[in-house]
Amino acid sequence: MTRTGGASHTASRALDQAFGAGAVAATATAPGRVTLVGEHVDYVGGHVACMAVDLALTVAVRPSRDGWWRAAGLGQRVQRPAPVMAGDIGDRLFAAAVAVGGRGPAPPPLEIAVVGDLPASAGLASSAAVILAATVAMLRLAGRRVEAEELVAIALTAERDVAGVPCGDLDQRAIVHARPAEVLALDCAGGARRRVPWPWPAVALMVAASGESHDVGGREYRRCRQAAESACAALGVPTCQEIGERWSELEPGLRARGRHIATETLRADAAVRALEAGDVAALGRLMDESHESLRRDCEVSTARLDAMVAAARRVPGCHGARLVGAGFGGSVVALVEERAAEACAAALTAHSELDRATCLVRPAAGLEVTAADVVGGQLGGS
Repeated sequence: MTRTGGASHTASRALDQAFGAGAVAATATAPGRVTLVGEHVDYVGGHVACMAVDLALTVAVRPSRDGWWRAAGLGQRVQRPAPVMAGDIGDRLFAAAVAVGGRGPAPPPLEIAVVGDLPASAGLASSAAVILAATVAMLRLAGRRVEAEELVAIALTAERDVAGVPCGDLDQRAIVHARPAEVLALDCAGGARRRVPWPWPAVALMVAASGESHDVGGREYRRCRQAAESACAALGVPTCQEIGERWSELEPGLRARGRHIATETLRADAAVRALEAGDVAALGRLMDESHESLRRDCEVSTARLDAMVAAARRVPGCHGARLVGAGFGGSVVALVEERAAEACAAALTAHSELDRATCLVRPAAGLEVTAADVVGGQLGGS
């Protein structure tokens, strides 16, 4: 990202403002993630078409002078004697330190600040982004280098095992492996990935926050995941890729969830084909179908998200729209011609709780590119 230097300075200044002048900080920036198609299938081994976007969080870290752990960001300022979870801004940041220490020397007590334009609780992977930015900053502070897959594993441990969020690895892999102007096609069962160029210079994604915050660690998300896992178990298949039309065999309480995970992973494959063919109308239809499945079968939409999606679809030049992320609030993403972006933004904002709800985003680079001094990997490969 071209703005990394300025973001690093802003994060370091925020650290000084929060806790006073101190040692020189190490910084790192991580982007957010948008899923084109493939929602609520990563934790049951599905296929996902996703990309990093040019909204990001930057973290600055430095050793604490007195042995206390401190964190500042999102209007919060916290401190505690150990990197334990307490339900505040420190959780993801301190979880990163615990996970880093689990795979090498433990970081010393740290002071940490977070800045950026990636909104929290908006379905854009802000939790994964802040953990990954903190992880890279801590590794940079220690002069350590890790392979890309190890970075994914550290971040997943931090969010899932330390912070207690029952997530899959979609967000971490997207944020690490993404490339500019490309969509990442992920197989969440075998770990394979490939990249597909974004084929439309005059088409972008309009992201619009609903103003309804979601919590991927909450009860509804856990219920959704448990139902998907139960559907696979009932059919005796290891992943949702093997379900096919067998979702109809499920008992009524699991049938809708089984249908979603079976059809959504197929839609992700079709989305990749649409990108390869340069068929923007086909990708838009798949995004529409994804939203309807998330609304009807997965039951993760809200009345406001549905209204925003419907409003975007009525705008000439909008090819499709859907909720993005876990649902239960968060954001809508619309596939839109740039000439129609202003009209689409107005339509979406009219149904949001926020006055400034929208941002036009494009595929951006992940940490394998932007933090190559810390993150290993084969930049030319898949």
